[in-house]
Amino acid sequence: MADESAKMVAFRKEVRAWLMANLPKGWGTPEYKMPEAQTPERQKMAMEWTKKCYDMGYTGFGYPKEYGGIERPIEERIIIREEMARTGTPGAPASLGTLLAAPTILQWGEEWQKKRFIPKILSGEESWAEGFSEPNAGSDLANVQTTAIKTGDEWVVNGQKIWSSMFRFADFGVLLAKSDLQAPRHRNLTFFLFDAHAKGFDRRPLRQMTGEAEFGEMFFDNLHIPDNMRVGEVGRGWYVAMTTLAAERGGGGGGAMAMGAAPEGRRQIGANIMDMVELAKNTKRYGKRVWDDEHFRQNIVQIAIEAEAMRAQGMVSMAKMRAAKQPPGGNEVSISKNFSAEMRQRRGELMMDIIGAYSQMMRGSPRALEDGDLVYTHIRAKGATIEMGTSEINRNIVAERILGLPR
Repeated sequence: MADESAKMVAFRKEVRAWLMANLPKGWGTPEYKMPEAQTPERQKMAMEWTKKCYDMGYTGFGYPKEYGGIERPIEERIIIREEMARTGTPGAPASLGTLLAAPTILQWGEEWQKKRFIPKILSGEESWAEGFSEPNAGSDLANVQTTAIKTGDEWVVNGQKIWSSMFRFADFGVLLAKSDLQAPRHRNLTFFLFDAHAKGFDRRPLRQMTGEAEFGEMFFDNLHIPDNMRVGEVGRGWYVAMTTLAAERGGGGGGAMAMGAAPEGRRQIGANIMDMVELAKNTKRYGKRVWDDEHFRQNIVQIAIEAEAMRAQGMVSMAKMRAAKQPPGGNEVSISKNFSAEMRQRRGELMMDIIGAYSQMMRGSPRALEDGDLVYTHIRAKGATIEMGTSEINRNIVAERILGLPR
C-alpha cells in the first residue's frame, strides 16, 4: 500500500509538471486573456490542447484501445482530472463528438466507422454537431420531416434542423431523417453521419436571450450522403437515436453522475455552495448582510441538501454503469438530467434574489457584479429544462420505463 501511494504521489507530480510546461504562457495570471468563446481562435486553442492531452494519454478514456481509447487505471484518471481541475485548462473543443457521436458509433457503427471516427473524436481533431430537432419536431422527435431518399449507393437529404448544438465548427454531424414516406412512425427513420463541409449543407446562427449564438439552424439542400455513412439498419434510426439521446442526458444533462464519480466534481459542488454563502455574506440589503436573513440561509441550505442528494444519486448511477461496463445511458439518466436542470434554475433564481437590483445588470455593464457572470448563468439555466429532452419528456420516461406506469 505504501509503495502504491508513493507511486501515485510520483504520478501526480508528473502530471502537475506536464501541465505547467504545456499550459499557455501566462496561464492563471491576471495578464492572461482567454480567446472569446465561440470564436475560431478559441476553437483552435481547444483543439490543440485536447490533442496534446490525448497524445500524452491524459484523455480519451472509456473506449477500446483498437478504436483509439486510452487505457489507464482509475486512480491515475482521478489524479489527472484533479490536477486539471486544480489548474484549470483551455477545455475541449466545441463539439458533440465525445458526448453523442462516439457512444453511438461504438454501439451501432460498422467496424470501419469505429476505427475512422472515434480516434479523431477522442483526440479533438474533428468536431461534431447534432441534427435532430426541427421547427415542428422538437419533443416529438419521431415527427421529423427531413427526408433521405435512396439513389443508387447514396442518400439525398433535404430539410431543416434547428437548435443544433455545436453547429458552428462541426466537421461532421449525426442526422436523423425520414427514409420511408409510407412506413409508420418510429419505423420510418434512418440514422446517418454526414460531412459538414459537403455541398448541399449550410448552417446559420440563432441568437439567444443571453446574447450568444450557442445554437444554430442547419439546412440540407440535396446533400448527398454515401450509404456507408448510414448507422444501423434502414428504418431503425429511432432506436439508434435513443442511444444518442441517452448518452446526451447521461453525459451532459446528467451532470450529477460525473460529480458523484469524480473528486473534482464533488469539490465543484462544494465550491458552488460556498460561493453562494460568500455572496450572501458580502451583500447588504437595507444596511444588513443578506446572510443574516434566515430566509436566505434556509434557501441556501436547501440547495446544499439538493446538491448532496444529486451527488449521491450520481454515484449510484455511475457504479451501476461501471459494473455493466457501459458508457452513461439508460433510463435512469432522465432522473439526473431533470434534477440537475431544475436545480440549476433554482440556484440561479436564489442568486438573483441575493443580489437584488444588480440582477438587472448584464455582461458589459460597468455596474454588473462578477462581470455579469451571475446574471448570465441564471439566464442560460432557463434552457436547461428544454435541451437534451424537456423535463416533461424525461418525466414520461421515468414514469413509463422505470415506474411502469401506463401511458
